[in-house]
Amino acid sequence: MRVVIRRSTETRTGISVVKTAGAIETFNVLGNRIHMIDSVHCKHDVLTHRWFGEVFDEEIKEVLGGHFVDAFIESKCTKILADLSQWSTSWDGVNDFLRDDVMPRLAAAGMRHLAVFVKRDMPPEDDANRFALERFENAIENVNASFFSEHEALEWLKTRS
Repeated sequence: MRVVIRRSTETRTGISVVKTAGAIETFNVLGNRIHMIDSVHCKHDVLTHRWFGEVFDEEIKEVLGGHFVDAFIESKCTKILADLSQWSTSWDGVNDFLRDDVMPRLAAAGMRHLAVFVKRDMPPEDDANRFALERFENAIENVNASFFSEHEALEWLKTRS
């Protein structure tokens, strides 16, 4: 079953949010999927979210500051796995927002650890993304952004309590 959580006309950036069995998907104003939250690893106390393609800073803020936090609270998980392997956007424009707004809200909701994985062979034009991730990891406790596969990141999270 497919349930529309938010229509594009109800959001600041024009994103739309749809819930399906086991996933919450976000689409940009052009109808391209830009984000997905899935419960595939919830049995390990891990909520997974994945980013796709190019995403604007304001879309990232609306997703993470809105329905992502709600989904995390609803999941009752204590760990988050972030898949950045399929997108080409820098975090640099949202790091302060993540540090000052989203991460404190997630911590208050019970988040203990966050693992991020990226493409192993990032082209030179993605240097800004790599540096933004390093800055994010250094600014926030219990974050590890040094993984190149979902398996590695998940195994690290499984060893954390």
